[in-house]
Amino acid sequence: MKANELGKMVSRVTGKSYKPKNAETDEGKIRFGRLPEATSSARVTGPCGETMEIYLQIDGEKIKDASFFTDGCGASVLCGGLALMLALGKSLDEAAAIEADTLLGMLENLPEDHHHCAQLAAETLQTAIHNQLASPGLRHHLATAAGAK
Repeated sequence: MKANELGKMVSRVTGKSYKPKNAETDEGKIRFGRLPEATSSARVTGPCGETMEIYLQIDGEKIKDASFFTDGCGASVLCGGLALMLALGKSLDEAAAIEADTLLGMLENLPEDHHHCAQLAAETLQTAIHNQLASPGLRHHLATAAGAK
């Protein structure tokens, strides 16, 4: 699914229009749901109580495939999808540099009270990357975002 398709789907479901900038140039295919062949994953609970899960299939140092799941709002779905669109095909270092501000810069009209959704997506992606790189004793697939209740 491309960014513009993701935005349209979120709009249909929520009745709200969150428009990604430069959506037509995104070529990544994003899957919503769990990825059984994932080599790393993470689940983070955000400040509103929503949870995001990110699954990465990593080949060498590149993110080969990815999927995500969230029980959050349309903004969480959009931010999760955008994070993975940016991460697909990138090295782990490049993907780890994706932050909330990166995602917010791609969105034209995400209300300020939903900016935490971008933080949740970025933090979950970074945790999944950390889990790939960390020794088994230091991996944390379940996390709670800063400020979560």
